[in-house]
Amino acid sequence: METIQRQGTAPVGTLLLQYSLPAIGGFLASALYQVVDRILVGRGVGTLAMAAVTCAYPLTMLALGVGLWLGTGAGNQISTFLGQGKTEEAERVLGQSLRLGLFIGSALAAALVVFARPLLRLCSAEGEVLELAVPFLRSIAPGQICLIMLLSMGSIIRTQGRPGLSLAFMAGGNVVNALLAALAIYGFGLGVAGVAAATTLAVSLSFASQVWFVQSRFSHLHIRRRFLAKDAPLAGSILKLGAPILFMQLLGSLVFLTANHGASLAGARGVAAIGVFNTVSMLLVYPPLGVAQALQPLVAFNRGAQKLERVRALLGRALVLALAMSAGSALVVSALPGPVAALFTRTDAPLVELVREGLPLFMLSVAVVSIPLTAAHYFLAVHQARAAGLLLLGRQLLSIPLLLLLPRLFGFRGLYYAPVLTDLPFALVGAVMLRREWRVLGERMREASLTAPEPEAAAGLSPAIPAAPAEGSSS
Repeated sequence: METIQRQGTAPVGTLLLQYSLPAIGGFLASALYQVVDRILVGRGVGTLAMAAVTCAYPLTMLALGVGLWLGTGAGNQISTFLGQGKTEEAERVLGQSLRLGLFIGSALAAALVVFARPLLRLCSAEGEVLELAVPFLRSIAPGQICLIMLLSMGSIIRTQGRPGLSLAFMAGGNVVNALLAALAIYGFGLGVAGVAAATTLAVSLSFASQVWFVQSRFSHLHIRRRFLAKDAPLAGSILKLGAPILFMQLLGSLVFLTANHGASLAGARGVAAIGVFNTVSMLLVYPPLGVAQALQPLVAFNRGAQKLERVRALLGRALVLALAMSAGSALVVSALPGPVAALFTRTDAPLVELVREGLPLFMLSVAVVSIPLTAAHYFLAVHQARAAGLLLLGRQLLSIPLLLLLPRLFGFRGLYYAPVLTDLPFALVGAVMLRREWRVLGERMREASLTAPEPEAAAGLSPAIPAAPAEGSSS
C-alpha cells in the first residue's frame, strides 16, 4: 500500500522520472519486437521480405490498439479507485479488463488467420510480397491475444506503484524474441514465418510472467474469479474511457495502409522504405509517449485525492521532458540519415538513398508530436475524452487525405510532406488547449486556498488578520 500512496506524497519530479523511465523502456521494448523483426528480415532475408512485414504491420497494429485501449480505460479507473482507497472496486476493473482482452483478442486472431490473404491485399501486398506476408500474418496472429493482455496488464501494474515491472516483463520478452528470431532465420532458415512464431512465443512468455506476479503476494491487486463474470456497465465504462486510444490506433492502421498504397508507386522498395520511416519514427515517438503514459495514472491518482497543485506540477514537468526528448532525438536522426537507413539493409543502395532523402522531413513531425500526445493523455487522465479524442484522432484524420493527395502531386516525395503538414497544426492546437487547462487549474487552486481554514482557526485560536495576497498569486 505504501508504494501506491507515494503517488500522492513523493516529489513530483522524482515520481515522474520513476514512472517515465520504465514506461519508456516498456514502449521501446514493445517497439523492438517490430524493429528486431524488420532488421533481421531486411538483412537476413531481403527487401521483399521486409516489404511483406511492412504490409502486415497495419494489421498487427490492431492488437496494439486494443491493448492500449483496455489498459488506458482500466488503468485510469484503477488509479482513481486506489486514490480513493477502494481496492475491491479496483480489482473488479482488473477482472473486467482481462475478460475483455481475452474475448476481443481471440476474435481478432481468428479474423487475421481466416482472412489473411484479402486483408493483406488491402494493405498493398501483391505477388511475391503477398506470398511472404500471408504465412507471417497467420503465424503471428495467435500471439496477438497475449500481446493485448500484456499491454493492458502492463498499464494496470504501473497503477500499483511498480512501474519498473512492466519494463522488466517487456524487456525480458524482447530478449527472448531477438534470440529466437535470429535462430529462426540464421539457424533454421525459416524466413518470415519463423520470425512471427518467435515473436508469438516471446509475447506469450511475457504475459505468463505478468500473471504470476499479479497473483503473487507482491501485488496489491489480484485476479478474483468472481470479478471475471460479465459486468456490462463496468466493461462499458472501460471501453468508453479508453476509446480515443483505440480509435487513434485504428486510424493509425488506416494511415499506414494509405501510406503503403502511396509507396507502392515505387514498387516493393518504396513499401520497404515506408517500413523504415515508420520504424524509426516509432522508436523516437515512444519515449515522449512513455512520459505521457506515466503522467496519466499519476494525474488520475492526485486528481482523485484532490491534490490539484500536484496535478499542475506533473503536467508542466511532463510537457517539458517529453518535448526535450522528441526534439532532441529528431535532431540527431536528421543529422545522420544515411547510417540510420543502412541499418535495415546490407546490399540495397537505392533503398538507403530513398530513406536518407526522406528522414529529415519525417523528423520535423517527430520533433513536435510530443505536445499533442502529452495533452491528450492528460485529458484522458481527467476524464475529458472529447478533448483527448480531438488531439489523438484529428491528426490521423488529417493524415489520410494528405497521403492520398500528395503522392499524386509530388510523386513518392509527397509521402515525406504529409507528416509535417499533419503534426505542426495539431501541436499548435495542443499547446493552446494546455495553456487554457493550466489557467483553469490555477484558478481552482486559488479557490481552494481561499476556502481552506486558517491554521489558527482550525486549532480553535483567534486568527490573525491575513495579509492581502500578492497579485497574480497561484496558491
